[in-house]
Amino acid sequence: MLVFQLDIKKKYELWSLVGPEPVRFSLLEFENLTGLNCEYIEDLERPHSVVTKELTSFWEMLGVHVEAGPSTQEIIAALERCEGWSRDDRKRLAYLAIFTGYIEGRKYSTPTRVSLARLVMELERFENYPWGRVAFKVLMDSVKGRDISGCYTINGFAQALQVWVYTALPELGVV
Repeated sequence: MLVFQLDIKKKYELWSLVGPEPVRFSLLEFENLTGLNCEYIEDLERPHSVVTKELTSFWEMLGVHVEAGPSTQEIIAALERCEGWSRDDRKRLAYLAIFTGYIEGRKYSTPTRVSLARLVMELERFENYPWGRVAFKVLMDSVKGRDISGCYTINGFAQALQVWVYTALPELGVV
């Protein structure tokens, strides 16, 4: 599907040719496929957060510098030693695992964006954040304008793109 991309002006839409028909992948399709919250919010990728003693303490337990976002590698290491942590801290760690592994979906050792990772300190705010919109933007920034003549990596929630391909090409599921 990425090989058959149409060159369009809209930054956050992907159009591909399936036979003679163009098919679209946009925020609407992403939201329908994932069910994630894709509501609009100001400063989506730079939400305001304050460095508190609680945040500093949690980041220390993670083994991450307070000015950095955790990587998947650091989250996995923390999962191995979190047994004695409070229920809320274990919940924060689980949310960070989802954030690093699926929402941002970057290389194993690449740190996540600290401004978004810090939201985990306010559990209700984290739970209600429009992560679908964040995940979609990461995915589209990774896919659009990519040189696909060689090997490349897609960041973000690539599984949504895979499901979209299956719906756009139903004959893939026929054996």
